Amino acid sequence: MSAISNYIKCKTYMNKYVSIKTKRGTYKGKIVKVDKKKVYLQVSSFRDGNKAHTSFFPFILSLVLFDLLVITLLSTRHRRRF
Repeated sequence: MSAISNYIKCKTYMNKYVSIKTKRGTYKGKIVKVDKKKVYLQVSSFRDGNKAHTSFFPFILSLVLFDLLVITLLSTRHRRRF
């Protein structure tokens, strides 16, 4: 995926919960801002090596659009199982 297609996809998923896979790992959160070079993801926790960080305040993680491999929309609706 190119940076331009990542930009368009991120703008489409603005204010929605997504899973973003990069060269450094996978991040889940809500896209709060997108500019021409970065996407800003609001996460409650993230992994850095072997340590998991959590915060009580919204943590904004900036990711470079060029490094994104996959962007997946996470469903916020509950599905009924039969």
